[in-house]
Order: sequence, then C-alpha cells, then structure tokens
Amino acid sequence: MLLRHLVLVALLSFESVSAGIYGTSPVADTVLSAGRMATVQWINDHSQPSLSDMSPITIELYVGEAYVATLADEVEPTDLSKDVWISPSWRHNGSDYHIRFICPRPPLTVYTADFTITDMASIYPLDGLTIDAHNESVPTVTYITPELTLVLPDSTIVSTLKPTPVTMQPTATPPPLSVQEDQSRASIQTSLASAALGKRPPLDMERLKFRFVSIFWPALVGISMAL
Repeated sequence: MLLRHLVLVALLSFESVSAGIYGTSPVADTVLSAGRMATVQWINDHSQPSLSDMSPITIELYVGEAYVATLADEVEPTDLSKDVWISPSWRHNGSDYHIRFICPRPPLTVYTADFTITDMASIYPLDGLTIDAHNESVPTVTYITPELTLVLPDSTIVSTLKPTPVTMQPTATPPPLSVQEDQSRASIQTSLASAALGKRPPLDMERLKFRFVSIFWPALVGISMAL
C-alpha cells in the first residue's frame, strides 16, 4: 500500500511538471456522494505543453490502478471544469479513488490526489440509473395461462393449462372494452340521463291553457263574426 502511494506521488509530481493541466477538484479531503453530479476542475500551471496546445482530453476514474469509468471525453482543456455523474452502481465506498486527465496529443496523463466517494448502492439491480431505450414499435410477448372448467352435477373441476405465449403489437388505438366495462359505462350513462331528467321543472298545465286561449280565442272570434 505504501509503495503504491509512493508511485502515485512520483507520477503526480512528474506529470505536474511536464503538463500545463493541474487538477484542483477533487482534492485529498474531498468527499463525493454517489447518485449526484460532481464538478471536476483544473487550472493552467503555465508549464509545457500549455492548455491551448493540448488536444481534447478524457477524464477517467480509478481505484488504485483499477479502471472504474470514463467520466467525460472530448473535453477541451481550456474549459477548466466539467460536470460529471457519480454513479451508485460502482458499489465501492472508499478513499482510494483518483482521477486521470488523459491527453492523446501530446500523449500525457495527469493524476489527481486520492479522494473519497460514499453512498454507493449495495443491492443489484437497484444500484444504477441507466435505463435502456424504450421502443414503442417493438412487439412484446406476454404469456397467458388458460384455465379449463368442467362442471359436474356434484362438483366443479378447474384445470390450469400450459402457458401460451401471445405477441402483443403496440397500437395507437385503445383496446376494446370488456363486457363488464361496457355494461358499467352504459349503467353510468343511464344514471346520468335519469338525473338530468329528474332536474327538469314540472309542466305548468294552467299556464299552458292560458297561452292556448290567449292565442286561439281571438282567431275563433274573428272567424265566427265572418260567418
């Protein structure tokens, strides 16, 4: 363990002198939490090559000498920072993480100090937030288990048959209603219609008679006088 730290310090010192990029976050006392974004930062230490002379870099995460993940790639050195995702699926909680800035042109690698990552998940598969892309046009296969019912005079026998795969093709139209759903909807519509009828005002026969007399009586009088 001590030898590994000495090698890491030596590499860090060597790369810091020979490269213009110098990591400032995370540092030795940094504690990152899994399942959150973190910001990786660096500065130009004005050594050679300068940041403007470096090609886009890759930011990788390591535990000791073991590669863990690529946090970002094609990052411009002159950006001086990059937001990265700390995935809980890496599982390892520890203070032996470090980041490597890898530049292909000119070829060089710069190490950060060891830092700590906590809150890693410990139960699979509930340890990551990666979700496969969902394709709504791809058919799915569903297994249906049919049942055979035999009714006898003194008993009823129910037998479960072998599950049968059925291919379900996605459609833009909703599936037809079952008999129970159709009857339920008809019952609701009937109840609403009855309620609406029940709210209508009662028919006023006296008012109807008055309107009939007031309209037709003058006409009848006129006809009788004409005769």
